Order: sequence, then C-alpha cells, then structure tokens
Amino acid sequence: MKGLKKLTLATAIAAVPFAANADMKAMDDSAMGNVTGQSGVTIELAAQVDVKEVAYEDDGFLAISGLSIGGAALDANNDATTALDDIKLYIDVAGTGGAADTGAGAIGNYYLEGAAGSQANVTWSNSQTNDPANLSRASYEAGMPSVEDGDLVIGIRSVSGMPVDFGVGIDSVKLAKSTEASNLGNLGAGTGTTLVSDLQLTGQLGPIDIVIQEDTEVMNVNAYFNASGTLNAEFVGTYLDFELHNSRGADTNGLEITDASGNVVVDTSYAHAQVDIGKASPAAAGAPTEALAFNVNNFSGDLDLTNIRMGDAANPSIGNLYMTDLKVNAQMTVYGH
Repeated sequence: MKGLKKLTLATAIAAVPFAANADMKAMDDSAMGNVTGQSGVTIELAAQVDVKEVAYEDDGFLAISGLSIGGAALDANNDATTALDDIKLYIDVAGTGGAADTGAGAIGNYYLEGAAGSQANVTWSNSQTNDPANLSRASYEAGMPSVEDGDLVIGIRSVSGMPVDFGVGIDSVKLAKSTEASNLGNLGAGTGTTLVSDLQLTGQLGPIDIVIQEDTEVMNVNAYFNASGTLNAEFVGTYLDFELHNSRGADTNGLEITDASGNVVVDTSYAHAQVDIGKASPAAAGAPTEALAFNVNNFSGDLDLTNIRMGDAANPSIGNLYMTDLKVNAQMTVYGH
C-alpha cells in the first residue's frame, strides 16, 4: 500500500462521463509499451463541465438547466470556477490475490485503515468493528463482495493524498409540456413547474471503489463522501441548507491529516454508500422478464437540514432538523410501463 498517495478519491464514475475540457496525461509510444504486460492502467484526470440543458422526454419533459460540475468553488450563478481535479483512477482485473493484485491495493474501510497505518500523519477512526460472523470484511461494508480472480476493479483515489473537493451547480429542474419540443435547449426558460432552483452542492470525496464481478451480472459501488449545500424546492415552497457527514452518534468515522509541523490540514468525516447495480426479475404481473436492479446495501451518515424556510426564501427560518445515525437499506427494480 503506498499510503497517502492513494488516500482519497474522485467522483463516482457516473459523474465522470465528461470529456469536455478534460486534461489527461498523454502517453508516448515508449510509455505505452511499458504498459503492455503490466498490471492495470492508471489515469490521472482533471475536468470542468458545463451543460446548458439535460432533458428527459416521456410524454412531457423533465429539464435540468445550467448544470455545472467542477471543484468546490461555485460562483453566484451556480457555475464551477475550478476544475474537478487531483483524480487518479486505477483500472485492473484482479488475479488470485484479489484486491491486493490491483492498483487500489485494498477497498473502502480496509484501504483507509491501511493508509492510516502506514502514514504517521494520517489518522482514520471508525466506530464500526469487524463482523464476528464474517471477519473477511468489515461490517461497515456489509454486502461488499470480496474481490475474486477475474473481477474488474476501478479504484478512484487522489493524486496528492488530500480529499478531492467537488462542486455541482444547477440553475433549475423544471417540468415542460410535450408541446415544448421545439424549445429543447431552452426548456428552463419556460413557464412549467419549477421543482428545484439554484441548487449548490459541494463536498469531499474519499475512496470510491467499483467492482464488476466476473461470475455474476452485478456491479458494486462502494463510496465515502460528504456534502453540503442549499436546496430550493419552489413547487412546495421549501427552502433550506443541508450537510451530510458522519460525525455524531454511535456510528462515526473521521479522517485527520497533519502537515510536517503537526498542524491539522484535513479534519473531516464521510457518509458511506454501498450499492449493487445489475439485472433482476420484477415481481409485478405483466412486467418485463428482466429489469434494472438498484439495491442499496448500506447508506449511513448524519444529515443536517438547517435554516428551513417555508413559503418564500426570504421568510424567517422555522428551525433546524438533525438526523443522527441515519441508515438506509433499500431495493429498487426499474423498468418501463
């Protein structure tokens, strides 16, 4: 384990289908030749993405306008002013040694424990203990498959060893009639119902690991992250600030990094999500034979909803709401009708 250099992560691969404005390290013929026959590929990535509109059409439209993805610095227009960078992706097919055969070295909580154990200036604390019924994995990641020979592993970390900061800004999420098809690209300027406006989301990413199992049709995503921001739900007249972390209650974790002088430069905690994505057979009569399965094996953290206003964003706050040791386990099957 190379410790601190692999300490944090980047955006879930769903947040990286961007190539616009992406800076990737090019390889010359000599460097490419050195990759041949080696164990896996490493990619360093920086990107900043702006999309005027993303529209989903059913009969009418659901339009996301003014989408911006980058670093944590967002301006007053919800646009990212810095790139989502400091990202390193390890892409490997595991051998008989499992995750240890890959560039990621280890997955999730095990990775963080190993990084902390090998670096004097890194501390990782986790109140969850190993599951005595299955000591091969931490109970904190119940449901995470063991990495077997032939599994594809994508480990998302940081280049510097510091947490990767991210920012997402959205001008509006609106509904539009089917007759607005001619206004594609400008649906956000229409008169349809506004579900969300001026959304700002910033935070930090810890390790993210994606395992696609060779012997099943399942992809598992295991992610550590935190987030904070503002949410304006205009259609129900609700306005609030929020923060997702894991620093209270019986289930806590904490990452601390100090500099050479002993000064704390990182002091944070992560919510945890562990999800299986694959195919399933719906239970409903008349449903397709196979559908998309989205199973949340574990989602845990603390959620703070603060400065809650009702009716109008300028109204006085009605108070704050704090959820401690929030845990979610859910199964979803998705198909057309």
